[in-house]
Amino acid sequence: MADIVLKGMTWDHPRGYAPLAEGAALYGRAVPGVRIEWAKRSLREFGEAPLEDYAATYDLIVIDHPFVGFAAAHPYLVDWNPILSDAEKEAFAADSVGASWPSYAYRGGIWALPLDAATQVSSSRPDLMAALGAEPPRTFDEVLALGRRARRHDRFITTTAFPTDAISTVISIAANLGHPIVDETEVFLPAALGREILRRFHALVDVSHPRATRMNPIQAYETMVTGDDVVYCAYAYGYTNYARAGGRPRLAFHDAPAHGGNGCAGTQLGGTGIAVSALSRNREAAIAYAKWLAGREHQSTDYVALGGQPGSLAAWTSPENDRLCGGFFSGTLATLRSAHVRPRFDGWIPFFEKAGEEITACLDGETADEVLLDRLNRGFDAARAAAGLGG
Repeated sequence: MADIVLKGMTWDHPRGYAPLAEGAALYGRAVPGVRIEWAKRSLREFGEAPLEDYAATYDLIVIDHPFVGFAAAHPYLVDWNPILSDAEKEAFAADSVGASWPSYAYRGGIWALPLDAATQVSSSRPDLMAALGAEPPRTFDEVLALGRRARRHDRFITTTAFPTDAISTVISIAANLGHPIVDETEVFLPAALGREILRRFHALVDVSHPRATRMNPIQAYETMVTGDDVVYCAYAYGYTNYARAGGRPRLAFHDAPAHGGNGCAGTQLGGTGIAVSALSRNREAAIAYAKWLAGREHQSTDYVALGGQPGSLAAWTSPENDRLCGGFFSGTLATLRSAHVRPRFDGWIPFFEKAGEEITACLDGETADEVLLDRLNRGFDAARAAAGLGG
């Protein structure tokens, strides 16, 4: 029988590409006659490129859950809701780490299966922290204190305030302070709360590495493992890659710091899901492969071994996986389990991107806080109105 060739698109990082590209051979041996070819796009393209550009070319597309609003409004992705049996849905729900499974359900459809799970957490260089005689901070005030202490010893803490991460941090802090921003939220940031969040974010940037507003998580972690001047990072999406052995200093990962009485709860959920193109000519084969890829057995074994960061709770609670990844899973599971699902309406992503740029500009001193809050609230109101959610 002639091979069925499935083409997939994912994001260009070992965490996003290696477990798929290397794991494809495992599926090929289990299901003869099916071959999978994975291509990759940059992290920025991953977050911004329109789905319609990929649905006509690829059978499988790795997506971030905020795309589900667009997916529900356009005919580009397969809806898993009528495809999965009740038993399969129950199995995925039971094995979901945090809100990974429900984050792909929207407007009566299920637009992807959980593949990868992440949220904003904290990390540190254990050797550098030991040299300072410091412990990982549990509260935001302790983060600031560590930042000042590090500066006195010619070291830094950092955060990730690149636009995409800056808006993520604002949403995380808002949720932790009791204002989770969702589709139904009428005011993005009420005035008093908005001023308080920005006060805290300015204070964090002020004690952070000078390039904090230019750093995304990968850049922050590379800085931490290739030099000795950054001891700790607050608010960056976790990456198991940097907690694994590999000839460079291993980072330790920790729960996010608390701003009040809610502990680490409310950080913005990240991660990815595996979607099937509605235009695929090999739809049934793509569906079968996606189920295998997101299934508990593969997720909790080979997917982790090949460098993946799974969406499976069984994988996150495996002692073997935790040892392989230097305690990453146990160190951040509480944060992920209590992570917040941001808005997902059609039109959210353009607002999210623009808001991130405006927040970074404010942190760089280019925009006044009151001007920023007005722009954020007006922009969110307009995006919701365009999506038919009020305004």
